[in-house]
Amino acid sequence: MLPTSAAPRSPGGRRAATALRWRSAALVLVVLVLVLFVWAQYTILSSNLTALARPSTPASPRVSRLARPHEKHEKHEKQHDEHLRHEPAPPHGDLNVYGFGGLADEAQTQRPRTTAPVPRTPRPTDPPVVAIGPQEQEARRAAVVDAMRFAWTSYEKYAFGADEVDPKYGRRKEDVWGGMAVSLVDGMDTLWVMGLKDEFARAREYVATKLRFDHLGKDGDNLSVFETIIREVGGLLSAFSLSGDDVFKTKATELMDLLEPAFSEDEGVAHIADVGTLQLESRYLSDITGDPKYAKRGDAFYAILQREGSFNNSGLFPVHYDAALGKFHKYTSITFGALGDSFYEYLLKVHIYSGQRQEDAYLRALYDDAVAGLEAHLLRYSADDDLFYLQELSLPSMSGMTRMDHLLCFVPGMLALGTLVETQDAAKNARHLALADKLMQTCYEMYRRQPTGLAPDIVTFPGMLVRDGQYKLRPEAVESLFYLFRATKDVRYRNYGWAIFEAIEAHAKLKFGYGAIRDVRELPARKANKMESFFLAETLKYHYLLQSPDDVLPLDEFVFNTEAHPLRIRKRSAAAGKRNE
Repeated sequence: MLPTSAAPRSPGGRRAATALRWRSAALVLVVLVLVLFVWAQYTILSSNLTALARPSTPASPRVSRLARPHEKHEKHEKQHDEHLRHEPAPPHGDLNVYGFGGLADEAQTQRPRTTAPVPRTPRPTDPPVVAIGPQEQEARRAAVVDAMRFAWTSYEKYAFGADEVDPKYGRRKEDVWGGMAVSLVDGMDTLWVMGLKDEFARAREYVATKLRFDHLGKDGDNLSVFETIIREVGGLLSAFSLSGDDVFKTKATELMDLLEPAFSEDEGVAHIADVGTLQLESRYLSDITGDPKYAKRGDAFYAILQREGSFNNSGLFPVHYDAALGKFHKYTSITFGALGDSFYEYLLKVHIYSGQRQEDAYLRALYDDAVAGLEAHLLRYSADDDLFYLQELSLPSMSGMTRMDHLLCFVPGMLALGTLVETQDAAKNARHLALADKLMQTCYEMYRRQPTGLAPDIVTFPGMLVRDGQYKLRPEAVESLFYLFRATKDVRYRNYGWAIFEAIEAHAKLKFGYGAIRDVRELPARKANKMESFFLAETLKYHYLLQSPDDVLPLDEFVFNTEAHPLRIRKRSAAAGKRNE
């Protein structure tokens, strides 16, 4: 029979209820103690991280590559959605050392704000900093020249006039970049700089008598305008700038005229590194031909930048631009890596090339704002690794992706170059150099921590975990070492570069050239049958310049395009053709 009212509880039931209440209270107390402990640990960690840097001063408000489906950005588009799904690193292992201001959620804005990293202290893992005597220094330079001579000789003997040589079997690779003898044109100025005069003369003869562009576009294939400009046009313009030989200017003009229809296209989505990495070559061609149309084509995008402004006034720009709408995409990403890299690089370099004229002051302002945005929104510190790195942001949420591409290793060099032409703000120069050094250390660690001594293409933090183990003979790290050495004269940077060069010699050399490494974590190294033209144009050139005195391509006379092709700065354009001895 069911009761019609509540029955009185027995004494035993009351004791059980009392015991349950005591156990609940004890559990709550334990939880509170754990919460207090975690809070205390987080407070201590935050204090330690804040101690890494000085109190900051607010940045003053101011405000690369046409389609680049090339190796430097290859697979990036296919991986882009995947990248956007990456989870940010947990706060205990990876902290933003600047804060996100009003661009992030409440939890992020509560993080302590600190300044740029202080100058580094030596690490136990650093190579010994030893004084290099003149003979040993010259021996290093000679070794780099030997590497260039070896790679070029194989190309000239087995694939002269082809886009690339097969480094394993010595076969021709005819149409990698449109069948324009890309390795020849891309590598010519490296021959000149290294004093390989006979090889340069034979390359010049090929350009004058056999290099043709009339086949371009007729086979229905798409042509990477971006790659064509930075490799082919850039190589021809640089050869003219160094040698003064009009044959190179004539060929560069012919090719740029063939590319003219690409500049009138107003459909589709472009990357800012595509539309923002042709202004240096365009301005230089206008200067040496007297025809302003080339500069006007390139500078049209700069007018859009000034009209549209950066994302949320951050100084940073989304990587995708819709030419039809004349707007930047909101659902994309922000990065100094693939798809964005050389856009930022050229803001500084075009300003330098043009003689830092007052009418181009807006370019320096855009660059300074971009660096301030980098410091505020992209720079992160991985406590687990004791390293700074640059994250990628997903828009519109501004959430971070804790990956770092090897491509980002150009940033320390860009920062160092910026200090060489900044004369008004010594404090900013010091801050940028300190930041450059910290990021350079991260890039060098990407090399040093691998069994081969060569860097993977992509890592994630914390832990510097290898996500893409390929080493594609990339130049960005040694490029930055070159600029940092020129800016500081710190022999440590030369030693880092030499360690990288020795690793290339030990693990990437093949019978007919140098091959990319399939996985830098494996020994013996497995080599891919691929030697990009930028290995000749950039990687070996920067290794040579790093070990050379400052009067070899002095930075107050030359500025390098993003493919390492030196162009004489406008104020000295009249001196074109005089080689730097």
